[in-house]
Amino acid sequence: MVSLTAPYVSGFLAFREVPFLLELVQQLREKEPGLMPQVLLVDGNGVLHHRGFGVACHLGVLTDLPCVGVAKKLLQVDGLENNALHKEKIRLLQTRG
Repeated sequence: MVSLTAPYVSGFLAFREVPFLLELVQQLREKEPGLMPQVLLVDGNGVLHHRGFGVACHLGVLTDLPCVGVAKKLLQVDGLENNALHKEKIRLLQTRG
């Protein structure tokens, strides 16, 4: 169980969650180095964060491991247009099955 003391502020998830994730990676590195993953999947954005550096990037820099941000929704960022194709991708992501 993790007790969070930092408030949730939209766009700054890394400052709230990365300290705990970093601690877990460090514990794994010390106690079970043979189980260290080659890549981390992170619940949040990486370079597609609207500020260009999301929780996945933050954790990757601090752990020196490749991290992939697996966000719940597509964001409107430079290079991604909110057009029919974007809306279709969101629809496909939301369908179950």
